[in-house]
Amino acid sequence: MKAVLLEKPGELRLAEVVTPYCPKGGVLLKVLCGAICGTDVKMFRRGHRDLEYPRILGHEIAAEVVCSGHPDFEAGCRVQVYPGIACGVCPLCLQGRENLCRKVKIIGFNYDGGLAEYMALPPESLPVGLNIIPEHVSDEEASLAEPLASCIHAQSVCRVGDGDRVLVLGAGPLGLLQAMLARHNGAEQVLVAEVLPERVNGAELASPDGVIDLGKTSLKQGVFDQTGGAGVDVILIASSGVEVGELPFILSPGGRINFFSGLPKDRSELIIDANAVHYQELVINGSYGSTAADNAEALRLIGKGIIPVKRLISRITGISDIEAAFLGVERLDGLKTVIKFHK
Repeated sequence: MKAVLLEKPGELRLAEVVTPYCPKGGVLLKVLCGAICGTDVKMFRRGHRDLEYPRILGHEIAAEVVCSGHPDFEAGCRVQVYPGIACGVCPLCLQGRENLCRKVKIIGFNYDGGLAEYMALPPESLPVGLNIIPEHVSDEEASLAEPLASCIHAQSVCRVGDGDRVLVLGAGPLGLLQAMLARHNGAEQVLVAEVLPERVNGAELASPDGVIDLGKTSLKQGVFDQTGGAGVDVILIASSGVEVGELPFILSPGGRINFFSGLPKDRSELIIDANAVHYQELVINGSYGSTAADNAEALRLIGKGIIPVKRLISRITGISDIEAAFLGVERLDGLKTVIKFHK
């Protein structure tokens, strides 16, 4: 079968590899669509702490079961893949926080992923690792359930809810998903801030209440202009290119900052006045990945038409065009690129 194989950082190729077999108690999947994540590009260029080589990339997956050793899934059903495979027995797993399990393995990182014609899931992944795709949801839309799930997880961590004024930093695909989701979660005002002109212009796809063009104004000035000087209740950091120093100063009392995106090591330090945290009851938290429940909820929201993920798909192409697809994502051309298999 054809697969997108990362030999090591900087060496990515379209390879002919052996088609996997259906593991006992697991499933063999025919991949229908695999979306390219910015993390895939990062792994291609610089590697990743969780990556093992050589590796077939891809963790945003919609597929069809072709062989099943599990009673919950029959051959022929379409499924969305939750990429985490946790131990299931540690305290974090038992709390429903399996994304933080010390033994968690990730498809496309520790196991071969979905940028291939076929992929196998071990029994340890099931049944929570697969969600049945509703008939009216396209393969392309279902492949975006995993990135939406990561947004769901972040907003549950920082408790986005009714009446919140929410600022999303970054108008890439994840930033726009965060903005759409914040509205669904009851936010009273949703703002998006971005510096790249093409993404400033594209932020309207998420229907925010305001877009702050950081090429024309400072973040602090833009936020205060949009909120009448009140500041925001929640900041969701959905870009690795932000400057974090002024963030506490645009929060209202009781405000929350969520580090949804990782930052470069040379710009990851946050210097903050502990007294401001104390007297204003500020909260700083992070979120990483998603849980199985988040993925199921993401697919439900897509199926109900609540989060219109189709708006974010800029390009649908085949696996033979994978090099150009990766370069396009790296150049930030458009929003989401989806690789379609088995036409």
